[in-house]
Amino acid sequence: MNATIWWRKFVRLLQDIDSEELLQTVSRYPKRKLLVIVCAIIFVLYYLGVSGGGKTLSPAGTCVMERFKNWDAAVQEQSIGVDENLVLFVGNGHIGVDVNEELRLSSNGSKTLDFATGFKPLVKVEVAGAGSSAESTFTEFKEGRVRNIKCYVMDGDCMCIVRTRYAHRTRKELLVEEVKVVNPTKSSVTLQIGRNAAENWAANRTGDVTVYTRTFPSHLFSLTAAVICSSAPGEYIVARKREETLRFVCVIEQRELSSNMAMDTKPVLNELSKRVISDFSRLNNMAPLAIDTEHENAWKKLNMVTFYLSPSKAPNVLNGGQINATKYILMSNTKAPLLEESFPEDKRKALELSSRRNERCYSEHSTLLYPSKLWHDWTHVEDLLRMADIWILTLEKRGCAAMLKSGATGLAQAFTLSLSGASYHDSHLEVSLSVSDLHREIAFGGLPIGVGVGDASARVRIDDENTPYFEVSATGTLYACGGGCLAEPITLGRTPTKLDIKITNPETAILYIATSRKHLEQLRSTIHVSEVMSAPAHESQLLALHRHGSAMGGLPMWFWFFLIILLIAFHAFLAKLLWSEWRKGDMTPYNPYLRSRYSSTRSH
Repeated sequence: MNATIWWRKFVRLLQDIDSEELLQTVSRYPKRKLLVIVCAIIFVLYYLGVSGGGKTLSPAGTCVMERFKNWDAAVQEQSIGVDENLVLFVGNGHIGVDVNEELRLSSNGSKTLDFATGFKPLVKVEVAGAGSSAESTFTEFKEGRVRNIKCYVMDGDCMCIVRTRYAHRTRKELLVEEVKVVNPTKSSVTLQIGRNAAENWAANRTGDVTVYTRTFPSHLFSLTAAVICSSAPGEYIVARKREETLRFVCVIEQRELSSNMAMDTKPVLNELSKRVISDFSRLNNMAPLAIDTEHENAWKKLNMVTFYLSPSKAPNVLNGGQINATKYILMSNTKAPLLEESFPEDKRKALELSSRRNERCYSEHSTLLYPSKLWHDWTHVEDLLRMADIWILTLEKRGCAAMLKSGATGLAQAFTLSLSGASYHDSHLEVSLSVSDLHREIAFGGLPIGVGVGDASARVRIDDENTPYFEVSATGTLYACGGGCLAEPITLGRTPTKLDIKITNPETAILYIATSRKHLEQLRSTIHVSEVMSAPAHESQLLALHRHGSAMGGLPMWFWFFLIILLIAFHAFLAKLLWSEWRKGDMTPYNPYLRSRYSSTRSH
């Protein structure tokens, strides 16, 4: 409840009070007690105003928030991007659409979708005669989609348009946009749906569709592209009390030519035009649900390797939302050949073998270091692409080049390894996180150990004494030991097993996971340290800072400020009272009659 509502209730209460009776009641109280009561009332009202106050939503904004409730759980899980974690970018490594709704392609040798084409494939939707509106846009990291909810208040009801777009993960040429119109009002709604003009693109009409082609010449290569999109209906009427979904697809084909700009590209453009027409016809005959399911299942496979960082309220720290957004940016700019249906089977097997050569990936300290060049703002598409390029280059140079050859599948593993401070070695995984960084819960999962043996998962927890420890599990039979590997290796299963964190001098890994017990027993002989000790407990103030945003605990700073002021005022009042009583006693006039009477009474 916000401060405005409390104020209205307070005014209504004052109007019901008899002023004369109130004055008589107040006059019976001491002034000091009245002052304390007034201060307490002001403090409570201020607390309610600060904790409950917020931005007042417009009627259309309320409609948006009501529809957004379907994603409340995802917000808590930090699996969707809103506000500073919003990523207005969709892509599959071949094609993408940026924050400016511009089609992007991958140029020669680039690791990202850095080539702007000037083509805008998304439709424009306008509501005829609509008044004020409100909207919210968010990114679904796990599903690889961007959604926009826009609502209008019409006839006292919420008329909303939900737009969804994604670049298909397994069909590299496909871009999908869906427009869902929810009209619960008593009257029909007229929409104007159109497309932006494709400037500098050649338009060739073929039957009911138009194919757009263009060549982007360069001194080193020429990039040719052909695009075909569903026709926009223009005026579209949604009847009252109806929900309707319109679906638009674009098919994009491209080819790089190692030629100069003088080469005749007409035959290549004709070939690409025929291909997009054929693909467009085939995709239109498929069920939309089947296409959506293919895309979602592919993203599920990319997200099988997971990483979790507990939320922190401390200032200027890294949180899970930014990590998930960064991973989404990397995935959206990277091809996934192991998931693409058109990728040849023989090449797929070769890439799978190559990705298993993962020795020494990732060979550096954890990338959780913040701030750093790896964690940047991505308001502008250039910043987004630059950050993705730095990430991929970092992983390549830190032992993950072979793994990255498998595309987004290997990139997902390398990204998680880098965050976890983990690296693959001969038949085992080492986790080398610094104990000083374990003041927040950290978890990773889905990292494969061996070939077809099992996937390992580990979680750093903090006990009641503020000491960190591991909970380790596996999908198959794996074995683990802590720092120094002095204790006997434990057998892992699906049920998490507690493992104390040990630190060594000099520093070595704090966790080893292997495919066999014998391997860890042999590994113990190769770990040369002078001292092994239990991980120290963290300071309570540090944990409180992350959990509550203040080293003083969960209450806000202004609460402690007011409490200190009240304590100072109370002690000042008490000191003044004692001083007054002392002065009053010292100034009492001498009465010889009372003194002699008191003395005679004592003599008896």
